[in-house]
Amino acid sequence: MPTKDNKNNLIKPQSSALGTRLVYKISEAPWGLEAFYEGYRLVFSGGFTARRLRAEKWRTILNFFGPQVPKNYGGIIGNVDLYGLFSESAKRAWNESYRAAKKSGHPVGVEHIFLALLKEPSVKNLLARIKASATQAEKFVNNYLRLTPSADNQTVKKIPFEAFALAAKLHNHKIGSLMLLGGLLKATPHDNILQAIFTNIGLSAAKLELFAVWHLDLDYEFPPGTTSNKLMFCLNQTAGLERHFGYFYELPAIERAVELSEGKTLVDLQHLKALQLLVKAGLLAKQKGTKIVSESFVKQAITASS
Repeated sequence: MPTKDNKNNLIKPQSSALGTRLVYKISEAPWGLEAFYEGYRLVFSGGFTARRLRAEKWRTILNFFGPQVPKNYGGIIGNVDLYGLFSESAKRAWNESYRAAKKSGHPVGVEHIFLALLKEPSVKNLLARIKASATQAEKFVNNYLRLTPSADNQTVKKIPFEAFALAAKLHNHKIGSLMLLGGLLKATPHDNILQAIFTNIGLSAAKLELFAVWHLDLDYEFPPGTTSNKLMFCLNQTAGLERHFGYFYELPAIERAVELSEGKTLVDLQHLKALQLLVKAGLLAKQKGTKIVSESFVKQAITASS
């Protein structure tokens, strides 16, 4: 993040392959950062404080207190408190990251947030789809933190805003765990260990968006004729096969089917050719006594079709 002066000068807008463009500004509010998006002033009241966590615990128990409305710092009407848009899973992960950091005696870092997100079902499902182990990732990051404690920096402060930007782009009405993961993916510096992990397990902005739209059934359409559009068609169709036959399609298998279908038939029928390969791959997996449809079964299916 660029250096800011004492006059609260606006931070230069940053374009993003994951989410929507935001304009950041330092703030007098406790979080210390705010952002502007299409005329809205975005603030965040979910800072890592023991007092807030205690209040949230009692709110859950008593179901009595209403949502907190942040002070209108700067006299601008129309603040949007992003913490109020967090889903229960996102709040749980966000608060858990604070507890873990406090227990370790170090400031909250992006690594703590990632570790907390690894426990959420939607994130576990995503990692399983891309053939990554949440358990191994958790073990690696924990070992890393023992050697190199996370440093408190501005990156953590940007995550809720980038998560909102992704939710806005994908027409999601809540900032859930997947949106929070997207914010983490976007805000984390390239030289951070998490980016190396994301690259190693094959987690990209495009794959996260694709999975989120499918898993959350969001009202968002990828441009017709694009690879993402074809992948989404296959994901939607294989969901029925999963429900009926108990299959579990890995994302690399679907990607391979789409890739192998290109040039094999008319452009308008390529998505159907990919689905045909996936159905055959499912049958081959069943013959082998497994319900996990991997990329290797798709390769076998195209060989059998030749």
